[in-house]
Amino acid sequence: MRKRVIILFAAIAAIAAVCISCQEKQVPEEKPAIPESYLELVRAYRAGKEYTGTTMLSSFSKVFFSDGSYVIIKKADFDIQDCSSCNPCLVTYDSGSGNWKVDGSDSGIERTNGTLEESLPVYAFFNAEHLMVYAANGETMDFPNVNYNPDPVDPVDPVDPVKEYKIPVIHIDTEGKAPIVSKDDYVNGTIKVEDPCGYYSDVKNFEAPMKIKGRGNSTWGMPKKPYKIKLEEKAPILGIAKDKEWVLLANYSDKTLLRNAMAMELSRILGFSWTPTMISVELYLNGKYEGVYSFTEHKKVSKNRVNIDTENDSYYIEIENEDVDEPFWFRTSRYGVTMMVHEPEETTPAQQEALKKNFEDMETSLAKIGHETDSDWIDYKDYINVQSFVNYYLIQEITRNPDGNIRKSSFLTKEKGKPIEFYHVWDFDLTMGNCDYWGGTDPTGWQMKDVTWYNRLFKSREFVTAVQETLEKHYDELYDAQNYIYDQAKLLEGAVDRNFERWDILNQIVWPNIVALGTYEEEVEFFVDYYIERLEWVKKEIDKL
Repeated sequence: MRKRVIILFAAIAAIAAVCISCQEKQVPEEKPAIPESYLELVRAYRAGKEYTGTTMLSSFSKVFFSDGSYVIIKKADFDIQDCSSCNPCLVTYDSGSGNWKVDGSDSGIERTNGTLEESLPVYAFFNAEHLMVYAANGETMDFPNVNYNPDPVDPVDPVDPVKEYKIPVIHIDTEGKAPIVSKDDYVNGTIKVEDPCGYYSDVKNFEAPMKIKGRGNSTWGMPKKPYKIKLEEKAPILGIAKDKEWVLLANYSDKTLLRNAMAMELSRILGFSWTPTMISVELYLNGKYEGVYSFTEHKKVSKNRVNIDTENDSYYIEIENEDVDEPFWFRTSRYGVTMMVHEPEETTPAQQEALKKNFEDMETSLAKIGHETDSDWIDYKDYINVQSFVNYYLIQEITRNPDGNIRKSSFLTKEKGKPIEFYHVWDFDLTMGNCDYWGGTDPTGWQMKDVTWYNRLFKSREFVTAVQETLEKHYDELYDAQNYIYDQAKLLEGAVDRNFERWDILNQIVWPNIVALGTYEEEVEFFVDYYIERLEWVKKEIDKL
């Protein structure tokens, strides 16, 4: 018997009740809202994006495209049926009721005459060949799977079944097998990126000349080293937009190997202006296996990363109180926060004074919160991008990041004619219960609310309300993000065994760990449990403010 799937929206029951009431009160019916995730699919369809597959999870599905983007569709929005091993349902129109039927059952969704953007989704399914979405206006969106190959291929016996990689593999070979011993001096070589399963792009093998050097602060002193790569020519890698500069994060202290990637998922949910793409890979350096790394975009000003015009009085800035390594830096006059200007590399004295004055005025505006009747009062909302400050606060508080307390590894932009913005986030390997200081494994207690800048912002009722509303808006998706951890851990099956054979630390306390749980599975469970407990505590306490 064919599996029946009827797309139901949470609002339909309420609408039915309203309709009954309407018969008595003669008030107009309220139409259900069109899900934003459906509209994202419409935009992808209009843009002609190449569909590469769908993954189903317990509470949502992910629809992937060849440019590395994806759309998350919660079951509360609409359901997608997996028809890999069954027939899709039959969608028909019932002229009597004016509603669509799915396999003969009334979907409760009326036929409309508007565009795709003005229509509700009625039914959706996917199989190996395509993703199909039926809309209430009678149109269908057919996304052919560009990875679908209907022609049978003779199976090929793997050369070494033990090394049947699920995640991409990167081979880096330096000239003369020269060691990489410096964070300042590059070593020439070549890079080869293999994506054997085609998860991320159609290019299963990429090879190019490049140069490589070390990177990081405390992480550079660890046995498993992080690296920065610079290609000779810009190129897209693993479906990420083309550029010259890339990074390999070692995640040595994080035995799940996933905290940085999870933070980027939270960044995407909250809606930062830029979220670096992070992909788990296995690295071979001069033929030697080095383990699982996060391959990601280097943080820099460019069209596809920090997209600002540094030639027109705009600045990309890092808060860094410990390792200042840029020509122009300054400490704010009121709160003593150290600002390093990454780009532009050269600034005039006039630009420097103007930038310092802008931060001085911003901090003065924060100090004036609660003193609105003063004659010299200035509004902090004129100086900061409030939503970015809310997003930054939430991601740092939820992850309990010891480095995110306006101390280091925090990135701002000040664009000409625009307020100061927390543009993106970075550096989360010591978060979410993985640090023996400033909170440790305790998922309760404030991390960020009372630190510099935020101890002033939380005296503003408007700011508190913005934090509460943002957390409420994204809470379900933040909660469901625990599934992202499990999904990524599943992708690493096999790879983690090789990683911890190379780095035998599952039973060791590695700075700044508090515990060593002995198995990868226990590390992942600890991570998920901590994250959920922390998220629930933050939500409960913020609702009280």
